Amino acid sequence: MNKILFSNNSILRFLSSIVLISISLYCIVQGGLILKIALSTLIFLISYEYISITEKIDTLYLKSTKSFLNIIIFLLSIISINFSIIFLVIVSLLNVIPKKTFKIHKIFVLLGPIYLCFPFILLYNIRMSNFGLEIILWFLLIVWITDTFSYIGGNFIGGKKLSLSLSPNKTWSGFICGIASAIIFSGICFYINDYEVLIGLIYGLLLALFTQLGDLFESWIKRKHLVKDSGKLIPGHGGFLDRLDGLLLSSILLYIGYVFNGM
Repeated sequence: MNKILFSNNSILRFLSSIVLISISLYCIVQGGLILKIALSTLIFLISYEYISITEKIDTLYLKSTKSFLNIIIFLLSIISINFSIIFLVIVSLLNVIPKKTFKIHKIFVLLGPIYLCFPFILLYNIRMSNFGLEIILWFLLIVWITDTFSYIGGNFIGGKKLSLSLSPNKTWSGFICGIASAIIFSGICFYINDYEVLIGLIYGLLLALFTQLGDLFESWIKRKHLVKDSGKLIPGHGGFLDRLDGLLLSSILLYIGYVFNGM
C-alpha cells in the first residue's frame, strides 16, 4: 500500500492534478477573455493529440492547422451557434477527403471535431448563464472526484478487471468507488444548498457513470489505433485528452439536465 501511495507516478499524478485544478478553477471563476483563451488552448491541445492518434499526419504545420480549425468552431459558437454548426460540418467533411490519412476508419476522423468541440461549447454556455458558475464547479468536482476515487479504489482494492480489451488497468472496485464517491458528494452538495437530495444522488450517479464511460470510450479509440497514451504533456497522466476524456461525454448529459430540468 505504501509503495502505491508513494510511487513516483502517484506523486507526479497528484502534483500535476493540483496545478491543473488550480489553473482550471481560476479561469472558470474569472470567466471572460481568460476563460475563452483557456478553453481555446485546451481544444487545441486535445485536437492535436486526437489527430496524432487517428490520422497519419507527420507535419507539425498540418496538425496545428487542423487543431486551430477546432478553435474557430468553438469561438464561432460564442457569436452564433448556427455559424459554428455550419463550420463544424464543413471541417468534418474536409477531414475525410484525403484518403491516405486514415489509420483505421474514416468515422474517427469525421467525428473528431464534434467529439472535441461540442462539450466545450455546451459547458461555456452553461457557465455564462444564471448560476452557471455554481453548476460548472459542482460538475467539475464530480468529474474530478470520480477520476480520483476510481484511481485510488483500483490501486488499493484491486480485484477483477473492468475491461481488459479497453483498459487493462481499470478494475470494478475502482469503477464502483468512483461512482459511489460522486453520489455521496453530489448528495451532500444538494443537502447543503437545500435542494432535493434524491435528485442530487441521481445526478451524481449519472454524471459519474458517463464520466467512466467517457474514459472507456477514449481508451477504446486508443486501443483501435494501438496507442497507450494520447500524449506526454501531463506528468503522471499522459496527455490532455487522457485527462479530459470523462468530461467530454458527461458534459453532454449535464447540458441535457440543465436544459430540460432547469438546473
